Amino acid sequence: MVVPSVRSRVARGLAAGAAACALVACSAVPEDAPAAGAREEVARNVILIVGSGMGRTQHDFLRLAIAGPTGQLAMERLTASGSVDHVDPVGDTAAGATTLASGMPTAPGAIGVDADGEPVASVLEHARSAGKATGIVTTAEVTDPRTAAFAAHVAPQNALEEPAEPEESAVERDIARQYLERSRVDVIMGGGAARWPADLLLDARALGYRTVSDVAGLQSVSSDRLLGLFAEGPMFEPGRPGRGQYAPAVPLPDMTRAALAALDRRPAGFFLLVDEAGIDAMAREGNGALVLEAGKAWDATVQAALEFQAVNPGTLIVVAGDHETGGMSVELADAGTRVAGADGPFPATDTDQEIWLRWTRKGPTNAAVPVAAGGPGAEAFQGGMLDTQLFPELLEAMSIRAGVGS
Repeated sequence: MVVPSVRSRVARGLAAGAAACALVACSAVPEDAPAAGAREEVARNVILIVGSGMGRTQHDFLRLAIAGPTGQLAMERLTASGSVDHVDPVGDTAAGATTLASGMPTAPGAIGVDADGEPVASVLEHARSAGKATGIVTTAEVTDPRTAAFAAHVAPQNALEEPAEPEESAVERDIARQYLERSRVDVIMGGGAARWPADLLLDARALGYRTVSDVAGLQSVSSDRLLGLFAEGPMFEPGRPGRGQYAPAVPLPDMTRAALAALDRRPAGFFLLVDEAGIDAMAREGNGALVLEAGKAWDATVQAALEFQAVNPGTLIVVAGDHETGGMSVELADAGTRVAGADGPFPATDTDQEIWLRWTRKGPTNAAVPVAAGGPGAEAFQGGMLDTQLFPELLEAMSIRAGVGS
């Protein structure tokens, strides 16, 4: 699928409490360039870490369980923090991811397209057009809508197609091929090997990708183009409390470090999307124990990004949830106290209390989600913002503007 060029204009109606980004189609992928009057401090690299399903309550639960009431998650060591509200009601992973990726509210089932099915360029694609390396790392299938929205374009009727056999989904094969041939993502790592037939893997190798499928392969490879598929499906198994599993064959922090090492070879820098999908998947099942396991991996991943930033100060790190999942609430009770109808108990670090969780729904809610940032341009993420605003602020941090009239 060939994506038209995009003429980007961001309109922020502060008085109305809304923001939108309108992207008008032209004839070719935009030639992005440093904006006129570019900012003095420019982000050479951007690492966007999404905790899928992580609302404020999930954040508070993870902080109590991992760091305690006086401790800090890695996210809280970033210099700016705030919250993100949703322009449209949350209810669809594909549409929500498209809004984050492109600033464009859209229809349910839309992946990288507007409500009319017209392709809209994402921050990853703008970064690529500006000469930066790009990467996608996730614990879900790499063709999952929450990552596909950053590097593929699928109209809603196709995105919502239910194939007879999931492993033969033409939609997901098309997304995979778009990654390789159109958006040309340099590093792709996660699950979903079943979505990549042998001919597609051969094509990836012909395009210069080194393909790996396990820890040993990842540790031994040295390339600036990587395709790592470490599970047939997602890198976890959702399940109700007492069931399911969160134990990725290659942990998210390790995939992230490998991606950073590969992407850092590009002189112009890079844009990397990292997605911890396990928080959302386990919250949909009301499984606090596995939300905690996925949350520990997410926190360690933010720490890995901070360690990279310490020796690469031109790096902007942005950490955000995409939406809250499960309608979760947190209760503290004295150790040994039974809380009827709640999920738990979970230890609260450095306290004599235990954590209990209540779940009110299986899907996403409209609750605000946390955001934090550190590095060049981080100040734009301080305080309240709308989900449509992450896209223009990320471009602004890199001093990238969409090509006009190209």
